[in-house]
Amino acid sequence: MLALPVQADNTQIAFVVHEKLPSVEQLLQKTAERLDITAELRLLNNPPPTGWQSYAAVVLVGPQALEAWSFAESPPAVAVFVSRDAVAAVSSKLASALYLEPPLKRQIALAKSILGADRPLGVLMQDKSEWKNSGLSSLPLQQSLVTPYFVDQYENLNRALLDLLKNSHALIGTYDTELYSSTNIKNILITAYRQNKPLIGPSSAYIKAGALATTYSDIDDVAHRLSEMLLTGLKEHVWPDADYNPYFKVRYNQQVGRSLNLLLPDAESLASQLTKDEREH
Repeated sequence: MLALPVQADNTQIAFVVHEKLPSVEQLLQKTAERLDITAELRLLNNPPPTGWQSYAAVVLVGPQALEAWSFAESPPAVAVFVSRDAVAAVSSKLASALYLEPPLKRQIALAKSILGADRPLGVLMQDKSEWKNSGLSSLPLQQSLVTPYFVDQYENLNRALLDLLKNSHALIGTYDTELYSSTNIKNILITAYRQNKPLIGPSSAYIKAGALATTYSDIDDVAHRLSEMLLTGLKEHVWPDADYNPYFKVRYNQQVGRSLNLLLPDAESLASQLTKDEREH
């Protein structure tokens, strides 16, 4: 692997965590190797004797680290494995961030690639403010064939879901842990499959539960993008804006695909095509 030296040999970065996990250790190792720097894993409650300022930058891993971090006298802080909503609350204090979830546009592109570009799709959301923040509200509904259904405009979640499924070929899941909670997801999936309608997304965690497909970024993808962000910030002193990860893969639930009689495209080829389309637009 080609190493990208940041600056002096003594450049150190701290990966700050609420608890030590193997996945975080992998992320640290892969990022450090890419940048040819020294990196340390530190618990939130265990700062170095010389203080956090002894590091060139800190990587806040996960929502607990982000929420508990004191930005006073802090080196540049980059957050990973955090949602866009969590970042929005402290965005002015962060140097940069890499969102955990895939963008809604990407999930819609995935659905169209599997089901066909002319199929109407539905997105379930709590209210209109979420739709405005999705980046899709400016597109004419007839042109995009994507219609939002707002739960707060219905008697309950099930009524909104039934209306969506009646008019759509698939439900596009959003990264909303309240809407797609463990309590709701079983009902959402059962209701959707009774009408032979698949759920796309919201994330890789839902594939095992019964979602048909999703895009997702694994540890290698996160290390790839994080190393680019750190390289730019530490070397050029210009930090990239908080954003979604441009590196990702496609994952299917093959059993669900067979039950719906769908011929699923090759996952690796589809991820490459979606990446190419994003870069061109």
